[in-house]
Amino acid sequence: MGHPEKNFYAILGVSPDATPKEITKAYRKLAMQFHPDVNPSEEAKELMPLLNEAYSVVGDAEQRRKYDARKSETRLAPIPTKSRLVVQRVGASVGVTRKMDVLLDGEVIGSLPMGGSIRFLIEPGQYTLQFKLDMTTSKVQRFTCQAGMTVGFASGAASPMEYLFRSVADPNNALFVHKIM
Repeated sequence: MGHPEKNFYAILGVSPDATPKEITKAYRKLAMQFHPDVNPSEEAKELMPLLNEAYSVVGDAEQRRKYDARKSETRLAPIPTKSRLVVQRVGASVGVTRKMDVLLDGEVIGSLPMGGSIRFLIEPGQYTLQFKLDMTTSKVQRFTCQAGMTVGFASGAASPMEYLFRSVADPNNALFVHKIM
């Protein structure tokens, strides 16, 4: 049995019987999402060369024919099926509370210390995210993620006074959230 080979069709999100036009369309869509000029994340740095390699093989008729013949003799390496959720607690100067709970779809999935960061592997799908700090809960944040995608959120306040003011004036908005794709 041969060594695992990259599944270029899965990387591009197309079926093995996709037309050249469908392959090009899928590549362009992903390239616009993960190009380093528009997405400076670590995931984009890792994924863009893989997308280029996949397109250079299955986007070229002769290379694709050779690849299809070769892959029938080898195992294809799986691609990531889970998504990553990264949550950061910024504004470490806010010393009002020591920990902040992270709620995913209403359930606590972890706690963050001041200035901390946590990562979770989640199934692709639609989710809601909230942060609970003492007696205050942030507004519900809704997000959707695909396989292999990283979704990031940051929560915090610029100062203890800002947190205290928000807690008294509008408890539902005491924590503010930024999506950090």
